[in-house]
Amino acid sequence: MEDFFQSEVAAQERTGPARPGRTRRAQGSGGARQELAAGEPIDIFHWAAVALVTALMCAVLGYAAGTATLARAANVTSLVFGAMGGALVASGVVRSLRARLAVGERIPVQRVPVAETR
Repeated sequence: MEDFFQSEVAAQERTGPARPGRTRRAQGSGGARQELAAGEPIDIFHWAAVALVTALMCAVLGYAAGTATLARAANVTSLVFGAMGGALVASGVVRSLRARLAVGERIPVQRVPVAETR
């Protein structure tokens, strides 16, 4: 126990962990990283779903809050996340429609059968 509190003990030199060689996954892809490239678009619908689930969670926490102030704060947060999730969904829809129109692809429209009058 006496050696534990002694400050005269020399510290050992730090050595970094041994770096393993490239994994097969990295070698198979030509050494390319598996991260999102700078010019690659993000999946906007994923983040819209995250925002909407967060809004739902905040609404539930608002109802479970013990005080009126906490309930109000959770409901405001839920409103903000819900609005942002809705905006992300709308921008994703607009982005996909613009991409389809730019390519010249027809937008599929559901045809509703209509009874003919005689």
